[in-house]
Amino acid sequence: MKRFVKGLMGVAFAGIAAYAALAPAAAQNTGTTKVKWNSLPVLSFTLTPNYYTGFGQVKAVFGTQPTPTHGPNAGPGVGQGDIDFGNLLAGTTYLYKYAVHLNVTSNDSNGFEVYGEGAAAFYNQTDASSQPLNSTLFYVTSTSGTPADPNTGFSAGLPFQQTGGIVTPAQPNYAVAPSINYGGVYPSVPIVNNASPSGDFYYDYLLKVPPLATQGQYFVWIVYTVVAK
Repeated sequence: MKRFVKGLMGVAFAGIAAYAALAPAAAQNTGTTKVKWNSLPVLSFTLTPNYYTGFGQVKAVFGTQPTPTHGPNAGPGVGQGDIDFGNLLAGTTYLYKYAVHLNVTSNDSNGFEVYGEGAAAFYNQTDASSQPLNSTLFYVTSTSGTPADPNTGFSAGLPFQQTGGIVTPAQPNYAVAPSINYGGVYPSVPIVNNASPSGDFYYDYLLKVPPLATQGQYFVWIVYTVVAK
């Protein structure tokens, strides 16, 4: 999007001293122009993974919670890497703490909406099998880290859906981050519906590993899209 900046133009006239009597002023003609401009919505969006110290997955257990851990593609530092749950057991639920921070700023007083969808189903790179996204991966509202994230593997989450939009590049493609073209028709339910021009949103991810999931390395791209109202 472009920013449009209003410019002002001025014309200066210099007076010249006269040594003779001034002649009567000539008849005056006037012309006008109308200058208009529109300010288009401008959005700034930052997505930060692993956004706070102590990020990583914990198994769903009662009582004292395990120390968060993660796979090799997460981090190594805060704000870096993938959301890598690491090695998991089939039929078990895990919570990934401090997964993503979304920061949105806009000049639109009506606010904005954020959509988060999977570019495909969970894909097993080992045997080319897949698992449906909306029964395996969920997002859970978290904190900025202060106060500490209170969620556990038993916290309620909302499911990510596999997109019905046009995904580029075609999936599965582990190497290249995809985009989704909605053609102006967005999902019916955004993950964020914000009435103010800016906001910060923090989420954990909840993964419910299917009992019959085959052994292998799974991945899915989650694509976030921000739209001004």
